[in-house]
Amino acid sequence: MRVVSAALVALILLLPLGLSDYRAYQLALYFLYAAAATGIGLCWGRAGFLPLGQAMFFGLAAYLAGLTLIWLGDSIWVFVLLPLAAATAGLLAYGIGLLVFRRQGESGPYFSMITLALSLLAFQLATSWNDVTGGFNGLKGIPGLPGLDDFSAAYYVSATALLIVLSLGAWLYAAPVGVLWRALAQNERRVALFGFNTNALKAVAFGVSGLFAGIGGAIYAPQQGLVTPQVAGFGLSADLVIWAAVGGRFGLLGPTLGVLLVGALTTELRDRIGFWEVLMAGFFILVVLAFPRGLIGVIAPLVRWLEGWQRTRPAVPAPPRRGATEPAQLTLSDVSAEIGEVKILDHLSLRIAGPGIFCIIGPNGAGKTSTFNLLTGELAPRGGCVLLDDAEITGLPPHRIIARGVGRKFQIPTIFTDLTVAENLCIALWSCRAAGIELLMPRLKRWTSPMLDELVRRYPFLAAGRRRAAELSHGQRQVLELAMALLTEPRLLLLDEPCAGLSPEETASVIDLIRWAGRKLQIAIVVIEHDMTLVKELAETIYVLQNGALLAQGDIDTIRANADVRAVYVGGEK
Repeated sequence: MRVVSAALVALILLLPLGLSDYRAYQLALYFLYAAAATGIGLCWGRAGFLPLGQAMFFGLAAYLAGLTLIWLGDSIWVFVLLPLAAATAGLLAYGIGLLVFRRQGESGPYFSMITLALSLLAFQLATSWNDVTGGFNGLKGIPGLPGLDDFSAAYYVSATALLIVLSLGAWLYAAPVGVLWRALAQNERRVALFGFNTNALKAVAFGVSGLFAGIGGAIYAPQQGLVTPQVAGFGLSADLVIWAAVGGRFGLLGPTLGVLLVGALTTELRDRIGFWEVLMAGFFILVVLAFPRGLIGVIAPLVRWLEGWQRTRPAVPAPPRRGATEPAQLTLSDVSAEIGEVKILDHLSLRIAGPGIFCIIGPNGAGKTSTFNLLTGELAPRGGCVLLDDAEITGLPPHRIIARGVGRKFQIPTIFTDLTVAENLCIALWSCRAAGIELLMPRLKRWTSPMLDELVRRYPFLAAGRRRAAELSHGQRQVLELAMALLTEPRLLLLDEPCAGLSPEETASVIDLIRWAGRKLQIAIVVIEHDMTLVKELAETIYVLQNGALLAQGDIDTIRANADVRAVYVGGEK
């Protein structure tokens, strides 16, 4: 990728040599739009949510930069305050993200409509606040940057701004936070159940996108000498979305390609072809249908080939998991829960004290998976309480419960299929080990642990790091998710039918792995299972649920002898 980066820098630096001043000036403007469109690609293509008001941050920074230049003129302080204008746009986006994403599931159409409404509001404020913005006619008489106000200088200033955005974007895409953004787009619930605050991750992504737009806007004001309400309105926001889609929202360079291509075509053909906007709409539809990943997707195989030549670096030992390490003690006291009118847990009480392996069995609809959902904060109880080590966790969000030492595997494997096997394992290693500023350090992708070494020894396919998880068989996906759950080294591990869909041989292998992990980690492992082979092999204590309540508990012989259990439940064997 260094070769690609060097070629891009050389191209940008040499382009003006073959262009007229006017063409260079137009290209400089498109560079600024490309910086804002890169933010669209980050949110939409990486983190999985579509902002429809990106121009609001571009316009805010432009107005702030314009006012700063008018007030300070040729003062050297201009070069200090213009970055602050861009940072203000980023902070505003981050704050909006924190408010909008305060609940899970707010990153779909609801979020897009809010950003659209905010863009319309920004346009109205810019139009009506005459004393500050100049109203409909805009903020006029903005001087250029001190000593950098000719066409050539304007080009290189804009090019520098775009290169800063692309460099920062490349760093973030390569860092753990970039991997987590891609995982968010696939399965936000699963990311939260690895102990990450998904709301904060999305807010950071939106804040960075606002910063990128702000960088473009802060340079736009001195370059154009005029800032009008249109640069903060929905029209430019829609253009940015279209440019990102045409170029390719999933790659870093895609939005830049889209802006430059559509911008160049518009400059050359708009005045020559009638109904140019209709033609561009047709072009946009054609590109979206023919190239769902944008034009940059055409060269995606080349990019993957270049990535395959990256230098392999030595592994780095992962630090211990944060928090307590002793086996968890779990208590459910008189817990009830409902979904609508249906009661799914009915005054359920049970206690699990690790270390050990415990099984929960019962007929379909007995409340087994709902119990797991309750323990991980995804189901709110109507009554009773849940204690972990005598501390109540009732009502805590999933990521905070996971941080206390809880891990989970689902019945249907919930791996991140668009990520590589290595990236899936990395997410598990980062769980409850990396947070905050550490997620910006690419070296964390080289973390390893003794547990990972043992898992790779047992299942060599886990060492195929660059293989996409989507290419794995069902059995391999089950093993991968179990490996990810074990890599978090929890104190309480919840396994929902870990052998579902596996052959007898694969089941025996997983049973051996679970037994080994229980001894190695000395933790409490709770397994939901219908396969009585696994129950007989593993369970030290069995809990039988019926209609959301505890029907019986004890060892395998006690449960088999219980007439009430035989009346409601018969398990199968492979």
